[in-house]
Amino acid sequence: MADRVADPRPPDAPADVLESGDVAGRVVRGGAQRAAGFAVANLLTAGAAVLLLRYLGVADWGRFGTVMALVAIVQGVSDAGLSVTGSREIAVRRSPEERRDVLAHVLGLRIVLTAAGVLAAIGFALAAGYDATMVKGTAIAGLGIFLISVQAAMLLPLGVELRNGTIALNEVLRQLVLVLAYAACALAGAGLVWFFGAQVIAGLVLLAAAPLMLARHHLVAPRWGAARIRELAAVAVPVAISSILAIVYVRLLIVLMSVLSDSELETGYYVTSARVIELFTGLPILFVTVVLPVLSVAARDDRGRLDYVTARTTEAMLLAGIAIALAAVLGARPLILLLGGQEYEPAVPVLQLQAAALVTIFLGAAWNPTLIGMGRVRGLVVATGLGLLAVLVAGLVLIPRHGADGAAAAAVIADVVLCAALYVALRRAGPGRRLPLGTLGRIVLAALPAVAVGALPGVPDLVLAAASVAVFLALALALRAVPPEILAAVRGRSRSA
Repeated sequence: MADRVADPRPPDAPADVLESGDVAGRVVRGGAQRAAGFAVANLLTAGAAVLLLRYLGVADWGRFGTVMALVAIVQGVSDAGLSVTGSREIAVRRSPEERRDVLAHVLGLRIVLTAAGVLAAIGFALAAGYDATMVKGTAIAGLGIFLISVQAAMLLPLGVELRNGTIALNEVLRQLVLVLAYAACALAGAGLVWFFGAQVIAGLVLLAAAPLMLARHHLVAPRWGAARIRELAAVAVPVAISSILAIVYVRLLIVLMSVLSDSELETGYYVTSARVIELFTGLPILFVTVVLPVLSVAARDDRGRLDYVTARTTEAMLLAGIAIALAAVLGARPLILLLGGQEYEPAVPVLQLQAAALVTIFLGAAWNPTLIGMGRVRGLVVATGLGLLAVLVAGLVLIPRHGADGAAAAAVIADVVLCAALYVALRRAGPGRRLPLGTLGRIVLAALPAVAVGALPGVPDLVLAAASVAVFLALALALRAVPPEILAAVRGRSRSA
């Protein structure tokens, strides 16, 4: 397996948006646009969760979440690293014809692999003994995931051109359609199987909207040329292995709960916690898509710039991870009760335990794009494989004894293992040896008093959560642990307001 990928572009090719002097500003603005879209989409997702949890009840919510976890695995596995590879390969090629050809082959491969993945998911549902409703749901939701996956492949040029506002709009549109479809099902008094059809409706709407979001030259027909597929495979296979392991790793605990736990309620509690965690983990995922094209070009042309961007993003993601983990742990009870009501209160300690993993999830997300941009995906594969092994062993040991709490503990253990392995891979690649350990230490130091504030007795949970996050951020500012680019962006926005 090759550990590095040769640069296919001619040295005298013209510069593009990824090499412009304003690329840092574009990344910050794009990140702000994606964050705004993320916030709106999450509000819609939270609204959908309230509707689903209260309408379906714990048992049916667990069945719904199990099927959606299964098709999410299909979506990630059938992607086979194509989104990451496609984004990188389009970014490092300057010829418009080459970019269009790469996009056409990524689209063609996505169609074939996603269709095969949906069929495999249906087969798994049958083999696992899922009831008829869950098997039908797997087929219906799988069709929706197929449509959404095809549309996602079509939109790859938007990320490369740093058109993050349009990507954010697409993400909001998807969640809006899902919420409206779920609401229609609830108003009609529909059974569980109809709720899976919301994915199909969302997929059809997104496909119809794609031509409106893309320039005409971005619209390509799928291709399956053997030579280009072999070329993409040489780059994509190691990325695909890592991506597949990561998707399986994230969803495996839900599947294990459905098989190992004797209680549908315990499965429902863990699905509830996992869904809340997903509301937060979308943020580091979108960060990866924003920064990957920039890091890919920096890895090719300017290693000093690569080290600098990696260091600043590590600081920013550690700050965000700790702040969000504090909010999630301390605000778990009101959040769960808001989403599902008293029926879901046993999910509160599950979420409080699992939320600790947000710190390592955010930190790992700062290092993934650097390794991918450098073509150093062997270490990424090893790290993700270790995380998968940890989640499997911990899940098999803890779930039968402790149910949903055991699954949450297994998630935390596996995330710590994964993050440690990613750090080792980053050090071996080079940028990990130049991380600002002093600044990172000050960020951790700022978190200690914030944790103490969160332990104060007799204070409402929401007040504790807000106070703890505020203390943490204030101390981080006082200790000069906030990246200057973030401060400059905030000051610039304040002056323009």
